[in-house]
Amino acid sequence: MNTADLSLRWQQLADLPDAEGWAGMYAGVSNGALIVGGGANFPEKPLWEGGPKRWTDRMFVLNAPEGSWQEGAALPKPLGYGATVSLPQGVMLIGGSNADGAVADCYLLNWDGTVLSCKALAPLPVTLTGHAAVVMGGRVYVQGGSIAPGEQDAESRLWVYDPAADSWSEGAPMPARGRFLQQMAAKGDKIYVLGGIGLKDGEDGRKVRDMLTEAWSYSEAAGWERLADLPHFCAAGPTPAPVIGGRIYLLGGDDATVKGYTPQNHPGFHNYTLCYCPCCNEWASAGEMAVARAVLPCAEWNGLAVIVNGEQRPGKRSNQVWGACME
Repeated sequence: MNTADLSLRWQQLADLPDAEGWAGMYAGVSNGALIVGGGANFPEKPLWEGGPKRWTDRMFVLNAPEGSWQEGAALPKPLGYGATVSLPQGVMLIGGSNADGAVADCYLLNWDGTVLSCKALAPLPVTLTGHAAVVMGGRVYVQGGSIAPGEQDAESRLWVYDPAADSWSEGAPMPARGRFLQQMAAKGDKIYVLGGIGLKDGEDGRKVRDMLTEAWSYSEAAGWERLADLPHFCAAGPTPAPVIGGRIYLLGGDDATVKGYTPQNHPGFHNYTLCYCPCCNEWASAGEMAVARAVLPCAEWNGLAVIVNGEQRPGKRSNQVWGACME
C-alpha cells in the first residue's frame, strides 16, 4: 500500500452544550443534519471519587459543520452504548444499555428541518450492548456485543435488519470467538469486523478482557473470511469506521498499552490511526489524530468523518466534536 497519502486533516466543530460530554453516544445523519445524543457520564463527581454513572436521553442537531447545536426532542428513555446507522429513512438507534441493563429497543430518528421525531422499530431479537452495526445493500448488519453489561459474555452472532419489512433475521455467525467494542465498516458487497475485545477465564472464575487483533469480512456470497490481523490491538474506536478514499480508517480507541494506572492518573488513550486497504488486504499507519478518544460513534457527513465526544481516559469524557477528511 502506498502510505504517502493516507493522513487525515482534522477540524473542530462546535462543542456539545454540556461541559462534561458523554461516552457511548449515538450519531447519524437525517435529511442533511447531524443527529447525536444518548450516552453516559459522571456529572455529579468523578468516577474515582465514587461518582454514579448517569445515562442521558438528550439529543442534539447540527445543520452545518460551521453551525451551532440545537437540542431536539429527547429519546423515550436514557440510553447509550448501542449502535447507530444512517438510513434514507433516518437515523437508526440499535440496542444499548442504561441503568436497568441492556435493551433490545430500536428507534428511527428523523429530522424534518424543524422537529426531531422518534419512532419505535422492531426490537432486536436479543438485548445487546457494546455491539457494532453497518449498512450494506440497504440492510443493517449488527455483529457481536454483550447480552448484558458487565463484560461477562460476548457474542459471535450476526443479526440482519430489513428496513422495508421492519424485521430482523439471524445471519451466519462469525466462526470465531465473541467480541464487543469492535469496529465495523462496509464497502461494496462486504462488511468488515475489526479488532475488539474477547473474554477469557480469570483467576477468580470471572471473565477478563482479551484484546483482539483479528479482522474479518463477510458477504452474502462468500460468507466469513479471515483477513490480515491488525498491527496492534484496537477496541472502542469510532464506529462505523469511515471509508475514505476506498480505505477503512480506525481512529484511535484503546490499544491496551496503558496499564497499571488508576482512572485519576491514567495518561489517556492513544491518538494514532490505522488504515486498511481491502484491495490488497494490508494495514498501514495513517498518522496521528487531533485528539485521543475511545467509546464513541462516527458518522460520515458533509465530506467529514465526524467523531462525537467519547472518553479521553477511563471515567473522563469530552464534549468536543471533530471531523476528518483526506489531506
